Amino acid sequence: MHNIISKLLLCSIPIFCFIAFSSMSLYWAKAPYDAWRIYEIIILLIINLLSIGIILKNNIQILDHKHNKIITYLIIILISFIIYSAWHAEYSSRAFADASLYILLFSGCLLYTKLIKHNKEFSENIAASVAILPILTLIFLPIAIWDRLNGGIGVWTQSFTNIRMLDDALLPCLFLIWLRPGFLKKNVYHTQIKSWLLTLLVFSISTIYLLSFLFHGARACILGITIGIIFSLFYIDKSKLHLLKLPSLSILTAIFLYWLYHLQLPKYIGSALTRTSTSGRAELWLKAWQVWLEHPFFGVGGNHFFLQEPYSLLMHPHNLLFKFLSEWGIATFLFLILFFFITKKIKQNIQIIPFFLLSGSIAILINSLLSGSMLYPVSQITNMFLIAYTLQFIAIPTTSVHKQHNLHSYIWIAIIFFASFTMLYIHFQDMTCINCISIDFEGAPGFWDSGRPLHLEPYVIENLGKPTDKY
Repeated sequence: MHNIISKLLLCSIPIFCFIAFSSMSLYWAKAPYDAWRIYEIIILLIINLLSIGIILKNNIQILDHKHNKIITYLIIILISFIIYSAWHAEYSSRAFADASLYILLFSGCLLYTKLIKHNKEFSENIAASVAILPILTLIFLPIAIWDRLNGGIGVWTQSFTNIRMLDDALLPCLFLIWLRPGFLKKNVYHTQIKSWLLTLLVFSISTIYLLSFLFHGARACILGITIGIIFSLFYIDKSKLHLLKLPSLSILTAIFLYWLYHLQLPKYIGSALTRTSTSGRAELWLKAWQVWLEHPFFGVGGNHFFLQEPYSLLMHPHNLLFKFLSEWGIATFLFLILFFFITKKIKQNIQIIPFFLLSGSIAILINSLLSGSMLYPVSQITNMFLIAYTLQFIAIPTTSVHKQHNLHSYIWIAIIFFASFTMLYIHFQDMTCINCISIDFEGAPGFWDSGRPLHLEPYVIENLGKPTDKY
């Protein structure tokens, strides 16, 4: 029974990805983005609450046992700072919901790591599924390009009304397709033709993914890919350099096709890659920095950045570190200490981590410092999956049972219950609201598609586009 539940939990992410990338209306909310958020909350609640037994067993640990005591105290202080900050925020419900989402996301990532470790072979096929599912959206890219060349308005983003949401969700999938897990890997039992066709499939899909980045002018994603690959080259076993042949060929092909398109039609589909501006990022970062200097200890509260002067349309500073600093203050540094322990463990075991998982994790980190990839629901989930799939390589079995280890587990469970109860208390009405939508005059995406409202409202045409004062 436990094995069945574990596999069902592992299937939750590819099911979510199928719903998002297929653009099928398999939801009860009016806007796709709002629906994705609801599905994300449901998935995170299910993963966290149904995986409590895994926490109690203590049979897999990611960090060394010697750090458990430090981590336990660190987490207690971190959660205390977050609760205090949220309680004293201008709109406590927004802050508590934001904190609960990131707690469930971080905890879900660690628990998903353990689920993957327990079901390694099954998880490889799950990873392969996540890798190829974006093609349900990107299959329209070649059609859109052809349409553009013939004078049409060709688009391929489907339910992703903002191209950056698609780019950020696509980034980890690119590295998963290059990894070739599960049914995507070469097999000695494959015939030569089947093996060749499988390689052609992987090459074609990864080329289309890269073309999407190029045509959208996704500088943050492309920079993340470049830095991730270059950094990881210092640690790759030279005997495995052949793994880079297919990605290299895919990159060159995508660049060539992009160049060929612009020979025929100079007009850009998205933004130009050679832009010299920061696209407003510098102003947002400066604002976040100033907000933190004004509230250095506890910040202004989660999901409160947009309420601070100077006001702007954008809901977040397009930088995860600046977002946390401005909204959570000192708690950000405590989180960075936890991040340091994890990166230190990765560094110690870097040789056993597959090249494309290491480079993909670095690409996600770089992208999160330049975009909203850790804010949008689909990219949060795909990022979480790749990171969890990476962490399972450093997770080790343990048979030891210690009082401090048990205390660490009980605190973890208590935090899960707290975050789950908070999320349900604040957003249960939104999760069960039929044909509802987030309504805001400016419509900048945040927690919801229109990020300023706290709750969804019944879809009424007369209300669309009207400003709201409900925070």
